Amino acid sequence: MSEQTEPNTSPPVRRGTTTFILLLGIVLVALNLRPSLAGFGPLLSQVQAELQVSAATVSLLTSIPLLCWGLLAPLAPLLTRRRSSETVVFLSTALIAVGALLRVGPSLRWIFLGTILVGAGIALNNVLLPSLVRREFPQQVGLMTGIYTLAVVGGATLASGLAVPLRSALGGTWRASLGVWAGLACLGALAWLPVLLRRQAHRAPDRREEPSVWRNPFAWPVTLFMGFQALVFFTWLTWLPRVLQDQGLTPAAAGLLLALGNLVQLPFTLVVPVLAARLAHPRPLVVGSSLLIAAGLLGLLLAPGLPPLPWILLLGAGCGSTFPLALMFIALRAAHPAQVPKLSALAQGAGYLLASTGPFIFGALHDRTAGWSLPLWFLLACTGMVFLTGMWITPAEHSRKA
Repeated sequence: MSEQTEPNTSPPVRRGTTTFILLLGIVLVALNLRPSLAGFGPLLSQVQAELQVSAATVSLLTSIPLLCWGLLAPLAPLLTRRRSSETVVFLSTALIAVGALLRVGPSLRWIFLGTILVGAGIALNNVLLPSLVRREFPQQVGLMTGIYTLAVVGGATLASGLAVPLRSALGGTWRASLGVWAGLACLGALAWLPVLLRRQAHRAPDRREEPSVWRNPFAWPVTLFMGFQALVFFTWLTWLPRVLQDQGLTPAAAGLLLALGNLVQLPFTLVVPVLAARLAHPRPLVVGSSLLIAAGLLGLLLAPGLPPLPWILLLGAGCGSTFPLALMFIALRAAHPAQVPKLSALAQGAGYLLASTGPFIFGALHDRTAGWSLPLWFLLACTGMVFLTGMWITPAEHSRKA
């Protein structure tokens, strides 16, 4: 085993230029972790009509990547035993670019194949990038996690906001709108090349044995929190435009509201991890974020005739808080820096397997009832699980590890 325990290595002393190159690479790769999914929701009605499939079937185009994230996340620590994390990140980002191109193919078979490749590339980067952040910036974990999540959510914001305008500008085809994001993935891979070359030139492997993740009492609560918060987010990311269109909004207006829901997440993704790193007991963050999501869902449920903007902003603020919290819990509840990749693989592996059921169940409930009330109640119940698992991770008597 050559590089699995590389999180144990002390970060090298870096010059300003080297730090900037590393930070730029992390940001540009992170920008590619959501556009292929976020750009799909505003186009859902057109995709479903053109492919002539049910709501449950078309939701698989979102559920499959989440399923890949769950099934393939455990591969990341295994791959880094033979290749550096930097090498795997580069190859994974290139895989996202290839998958994004295939996902706009002429038939459902090609679309599903591209979706699987995109999901595989994102799965590995989901695990490795947070581990690299803790390894390279051990004294600024909160701030750097905030920058990383800001880039992830920023990519989702761009994709959801530009989906319909890109479709209009590119001849009215949803395939062209989604295919644009292959270019962003190519840019991310190119930006990562200097990081990869630096790693090969300067870093030696660390062969120390890492602690077992199975002995960590927080492993499963962190995993469930990751899973339920992702289930809630990706379900409304997929279905919110369709819900709003059925309430009378145009596809462009629904896409704009989805973009605003993603945009409002940005300050929360930056501030929340910084607060979580400083608070001994981050329970108030768990409570506040869960209440924000619940309020947004209740607004859509109980006041469908009112302008939906307040409910969308509440959903965005809540989910913009729970995602960085999940990543911070992985970093803070790992028993040792060397355990971060394994805890990340477990939390994101099992967590995203759980999350992959959300869009499909939501669509299936709509197919069964021909309405949105029961699906939204389902999402509200899952929000309750976000709250409960967050309380489990942050017992009042437990002090945060430094």
